[in-house]
Amino acid sequence: MMMRHIGKCALAAMAAVMLSGAAAAQQPSSEDFDTMMKEYGLVDIQSLDAGILVELRYSTEDNFVGRDMYGDLERAYLLPHFARKVVEAHRILKSRYPEYTLLIYDAARPISVQRAMRRMVEGTPNESFVADGSRGGRHNYGVAVDLTIADGAGRPLDMGTCFDFFGDEASVKGTPDTDDPSTRTIDVYRAYISALARRGSIGRQAADNRILLMEVMCEAGLVPYRREWWHFEEVMSMTDTRRRYRLLDF
Repeated sequence: MMMRHIGKCALAAMAAVMLSGAAAAQQPSSEDFDTMMKEYGLVDIQSLDAGILVELRYSTEDNFVGRDMYGDLERAYLLPHFARKVVEAHRILKSRYPEYTLLIYDAARPISVQRAMRRMVEGTPNESFVADGSRGGRHNYGVAVDLTIADGAGRPLDMGTCFDFFGDEASVKGTPDTDDPSTRTIDVYRAYISALARRGSIGRQAADNRILLMEVMCEAGLVPYRREWWHFEEVMSMTDTRRRYRLLDF
């Protein structure tokens, strides 16, 4: 939940305008981040499955803010039970398409980074696309992952839009998300994505790729956020998420 797509996916010009009035976020070393993630009980996903690819977009400038938010952090951390579900999704994917691999764009995110992102869009039409920095969103509790599928050469499959595209074309569901599992099933996502392809909003191959991603993730017990094909989470309210898990308060 970041910002609506305007022009090219890089959003370089927009990012420069936003950043001109934003306070610079601190960029701890990867060692500092690694230490804190582990102290909060999170695990490096590649310690559970070395075959999963990781390319943290917020450790680069190729993201909606156009700047490196994570410093030199390169590892994707998640709470252990959540990480095991991602590993299971990867196993399911490999059983169907051995040449394909999950590629992670973002995982656990410290609340300090979330607040820096929020400051960059406050007072703009894009404010609603950034999780509230006062209490945080699922990434700030280590129970959300942004990912896609890569081919045998490590290239992301066509999903119809790029990561961090916040137009309707990135959606996978037309109605608001709830914590009722019956409203967040693969049948719901498959029908909506197929309708996008019929309308010409995304191509048929992109729709098939997106459905494949939904299938393997849902089978592993994770569901997408309705407006972002790349974001997966548990079927759980934010109230329960905040009650059960610990905010990454660093």
